[in-house]
Amino acid sequence: MNPGPEVQPLVISAPFGNYVHPPGTTPTLGTYTAARRGGRPAAFGRALLTVRYYRRLGAWVNRIGLRNPGIDRLGDGPRIQQSIVSIHGFEPADWTYLLRRIAKITPLAVELNISCPNVGEMSWPSTLFDDALATGVPVIVKLPPIRFEKLAGDAAASGVTWFHACNTLPVPRGGMSGAPLLPLSIACVRWLRSELGLEAMIIGGGGIRSPQDVEEFAAAGADRFAIGSLAMRPSALMSDRWVADIREAARSAIPR
Repeated sequence: MNPGPEVQPLVISAPFGNYVHPPGTTPTLGTYTAARRGGRPAAFGRALLTVRYYRRLGAWVNRIGLRNPGIDRLGDGPRIQQSIVSIHGFEPADWTYLLRRIAKITPLAVELNISCPNVGEMSWPSTLFDDALATGVPVIVKLPPIRFEKLAGDAAASGVTWFHACNTLPVPRGGMSGAPLLPLSIACVRWLRSELGLEAMIIGGGGIRSPQDVEEFAAAGADRFAIGSLAMRPSALMSDRWVADIREAARSAIPR
């Protein structure tokens, strides 16, 4: 397998990687856009206001909608070089600007968020994957949990080898995450491994809440593991105990 960037076995998905970074994990910062979006974003309290838990579904639904201060507010240095940076462009000029900035700050990897359900219909330039790879920064494509096959195939044809499966599921109230997403993400991971072979490096996430969920993703073919809404708890800001068992399961699932 292509080793790619030195991503830890456990990844903290955006936007939660902005707020929590337990030892032994790789945070995903963002999602950043070319311009500031949503007033004073990136505040943990504001993000919390957009998230609701639906007990009947056992799911979280959010309308965070890529609130962020804009890519120009993202610095550089060791923190960035140890983090994945998630980006999204609304038009071709945005993508050009974002990728120029990524090439300058050289994060551990850049994640192309082209599957967020909270920003309306998405489009991107036909050269996006080639342009992202040309930055010299490792590229991760974050896939949706449904209708991902063509997107993944196009990215792989351009030379992308890292994929994150999956983003939240579009529902009427926003993007759904949590337990209902797990079987969809598992199916995506299994498809990627079957269709793209051993060259693909797959971050599996969506509904991970226990070591057993990590094991299920590993059995489907995931190489790394991501958690997101699991970080939606005050204790996550004060301790890493909430994630210790899952982090150890992720470590154990990676071949030595």
